[in-house]
Amino acid sequence: MIRFSICKHISCYGVKMCMLGGLSVLLQACGGGEGQDPDPLVEDYGIAFVRHPLAIDANNQLLQPELRELITFNPGGDLFYRDLASPSAPQRNVSGRFTGGEGDVRDVEVSYDGKLLLFAMRAPEIPGLGPAEQPTWNIWEYDIEADTLRRIITSDITAEAGQDLAPHYLPDGRIIFSSSRQRLSRAILLDEGKPQFSGVDEDRREHAMVLHVMNPDGSDIRQVSFNQSHDMDPTVLSSGEVVFSRWDNMGSRDAISLYRMNPDGTGLSLLYGAHSHDTGSNGSTVQFMQPRELPDGRLLSLVLPYTGTYGGGELISLDINNYIDNTQATADNLGVLSGPAQAALLINDVRTDTGISPGGRFRSVTRSGFCSPGLTG
Repeated sequence: MIRFSICKHISCYGVKMCMLGGLSVLLQACGGGEGQDPDPLVEDYGIAFVRHPLAIDANNQLLQPELRELITFNPGGDLFYRDLASPSAPQRNVSGRFTGGEGDVRDVEVSYDGKLLLFAMRAPEIPGLGPAEQPTWNIWEYDIEADTLRRIITSDITAEAGQDLAPHYLPDGRIIFSSSRQRLSRAILLDEGKPQFSGVDEDRREHAMVLHVMNPDGSDIRQVSFNQSHDMDPTVLSSGEVVFSRWDNMGSRDAISLYRMNPDGTGLSLLYGAHSHDTGSNGSTVQFMQPRELPDGRLLSLVLPYTGTYGGGELISLDINNYIDNTQATADNLGVLSGPAQAALLINDVRTDTGISPGGRFRSVTRSGFCSPGLTG
C-alpha cells in the first residue's frame, strides 16, 4: 500500500486576463522557468496562490471537507504573490501582515485589468470566545503594484454582521459575493413586525449563504438572491448575466446546479445540470461548482461529490448554448442534438468517485487559471 504525506494545500490563481469573461489556462510559467532567463518574446504572468496546512483530525488523519458546509476555518492560510509564474521567482506574503500566519484565506479572484486581487479572509481565533463571537469572513482587496491591502467594508460593525465569501468583480466595478447577511430577508421580517434573523439552510447546518452586491467601498450592500440553502461562486458571463452554483435542498431534492440571473437579481433561471448529477466517474453523483465562461461560450465547471474526495474534483466543459442537461438539448435543438454536453478538459484520468484518482484532483478555478491541490486519492 502506498501512502502519501501531504503537509500543504496550495490553490493557484493566474493574474493575466486575456478577454472579458474568458479564461486562460495557466498550467506552467509562460517564461522565466527555474534556471532559465525569461523569453523576451513571451509575456510573463504573475501568479497568486493560497497556501495553508491541510486540516487533520486528532488522529492525524486528513479531514474530508463537506461541500455544503461553507463556514469552515483552517488556521495558517495565507495569500502569496509572485510577479512571475516561476518556481524561482521571489514571492511575498500578501495577507500575513494581517493574519500573522494564524488566519485563513480563500476564494481569490482577479480584476479585469489584472491589477487587483479580491478574496475572502478571516482573522485568527480569539482565545476564550465561543464560535458565535469569533471573527467572521470578510472581503479584502490587494493592489498588486502598490502592495496595499484593504478590507472592502471599513466599518467593523458592518463587516462583522455576516459571513462574506466568494467575491467577484462586476463589470461596473461593484462586487457580488455570497453572504449570510440576508439583508433584504431581514428587512422584510422587520416590516412585517417579526423578529429579524438569518435563516439556516434546510439541513440546519449553517445560516444560508445568498448573493449580495456592494459598491467598491463596501457601501450600499443589497441582497440579490433568495434561497433556503446556499447560493455560491458567482461569476459574470460575457452577456452581463451572473452565473452561480445553487444548492437546491427541499424535500427529496438535494443537488447543486447552475443558475443565472441579472446582477440585480432579476431574470433568475436554471441554466444547467438539474438532471445531470449522475455523470461522475462510474456513474457517481457530482455537483456543479465554480462556473467560469470559456472564450468559445462554453462553461468550465469543477465537478465533485459532496464529500469523499478531499474537496477535489474534475474540470469539465459544459455546452450551455445548446444543452440544459448532459443529454437534453435546448428547445431549438430538440431532435437534432443528443449530447453529451459535458466534456473533460484534461487528458489525465481524473476521477470523481472516492477511489484513487490517477490524474490527481482539482480544487480551484479562477477566471485566469486553475491549479491542482496535488491530491490523488
